[in-house]
Amino acid sequence: MKRTIVSTSLTLAVAGFVGVGAALAQQSYAPGTTPPAPAATPATPDAKATTAPQITAPQSAPGRTESGQSAFTKLDMKQRGYLNAEDVSKLEGFNFKNADKNGDGKLDAAEFNAAWATYAGTPK
Repeated sequence: MKRTIVSTSLTLAVAGFVGVGAALAQQSYAPGTTPPAPAATPATPDAKATTAPQITAPQSAPGRTESGQSAFTKLDMKQRGYLNAEDVSKLEGFNFKNADKNGDGKLDAAEFNAAWATYAGTPK
């Protein structure tokens, strides 16, 4: 008797799960309609404010024939608006210490452009 009750209960439970699954699988929509699309992830108003800065793949060192601005942009891969000694280390013969006129360890665009003119052999 005890086995029959347990067996019956188990059978009803399995049938219930199977029935719910079958009902969900057979959910239908009116002819000519499609199921609703999943909700889209809302866009952020300022995507730059919520993402890390883009770091581009390493590029080759700028050539001496390039403009100072072009060279600065190419070397400032982290888009910080300045260059440090590591950034200009690709430039053989570039003197970072002499270029860093204010001694802050960074070259802003003006400091770099002045040093680039000398480095490239096109002084102003």
